[in-house]
Amino acid sequence: MTEFRGWGGAALVTGATSGIGLEIARALAARQMDLILVARSAGNLRVVSQQLASAHRVRVVPVAYDLSTPDVGSTLGEVFREIDLEIDLLVNNAAFAVYGPFANQGPEREAEMIRLNTIAPTLLTAMFLPGMVRRRRGVVLNVASTAGFAPVPFLGSYAASKAHLISWTHALDTELKGTGVRCSVLCPGSTSTNFQRVSGAAERQRRRFKQQTALEVAEQAMVGLDKGRRVITTSRKHRLHQILSRVVPPGLAASLAMSAMKPKGKAIPG
Repeated sequence: MTEFRGWGGAALVTGATSGIGLEIARALAARQMDLILVARSAGNLRVVSQQLASAHRVRVVPVAYDLSTPDVGSTLGEVFREIDLEIDLLVNNAAFAVYGPFANQGPEREAEMIRLNTIAPTLLTAMFLPGMVRRRRGVVLNVASTAGFAPVPFLGSYAASKAHLISWTHALDTELKGTGVRCSVLCPGSTSTNFQRVSGAAERQRRRFKQQTALEVAEQAMVGLDKGRRVITTSRKHRLHQILSRVVPPGLAASLAMSAMKPKGKAIPG
């Protein structure tokens, strides 16, 4: 696999104002990459952009945009049309989960999650990958999850969206062989961020799973990029999870995950 040569170029990071996205943006700025930071909150983006530009003397362009909106496909091109940076590293990080019985969620929230977790990364990659291929350099980094290794009851749609990213990364990186461009996928486990609170699984995750910090995950992402890894796991435990997922039948994996993920005190429709 080709060596990553993006340090010193420009990176686009989605979901960049908190959690893993923010820590990856900080790491890239420290490596002297100019940044385009994408998130919904204009106020938070402005603060983060000013901090990173001042601390690392890089150019930081904030883009306040909601990647989960129904019209994301028709408006995305306009959002980035005026930005004059060539993207060497695209970090598809923005995502959220919906936790609980699927029958309780309703179609709107599920659709919003699928647009953010799968459609937005696909569209952004389709937008910036051709330029990388023409220049014969670049990396697409998809941020997935260990949840994508096997079915997860009560996080079913989220886990499936991350499985999509993992599968797509394998296919895309294989297609790109010999172009000077590659695709990697970051697969952290439970991480101490606002993600768990938004999903509704915060208490369940704290009780059952030891969490890494977003900084630890970002540091492992940098190691994985430096080493040219296609699948970047963030601990030995997660690498074991990845290996086991290849041999445990999906039905059994879902049953094993059921007791760990079942919402406490919530009725399951049936």
